[in-house]
Amino acid sequence: MADPKQANQKSFPENIMPDTEGYEPKTMMIGTNNVFEVGCVSQAMKIGDNNVIESKAEVGRNVILTSGCIIGACCRLNTCEEISENTVIYSSSCMRRPQTLQLDFLMKILPNYHHLKKTQKVNPTPART
Repeated sequence: MADPKQANQKSFPENIMPDTEGYEPKTMMIGTNNVFEVGCVSQAMKIGDNNVIESKAEVGRNVILTSGCIIGACCRLNTCEEISENTVIYSSSCMRRPQTLQLDFLMKILPNYHHLKKTQKVNPTPART
């Protein structure tokens, strides 16, 4: 059977080892308005703003998420790369596409369903003379 101390050390990230001196932990930087769904794992050291990491998705330690990215459910990113802004990663094979297609679609379709009410000009009551 394996030494319990060694098994315990394997569960820690490589920069936060217990019982060792001289290691300075690195700071994980996480931006604002990020969504981490149930069961996701993120070890990324730098995450920008407005990202979504969906259920059971895994983001490795060497991945840098910029802003506006969506990591789909059950996707595993364990590469050494920077994900460009507004990228959608989906399916088990981690296919990628820009998010602009969805934004263009919404820009075309939303005005059809957004009805503006015209304001009526209210005349003040005439002054009596």
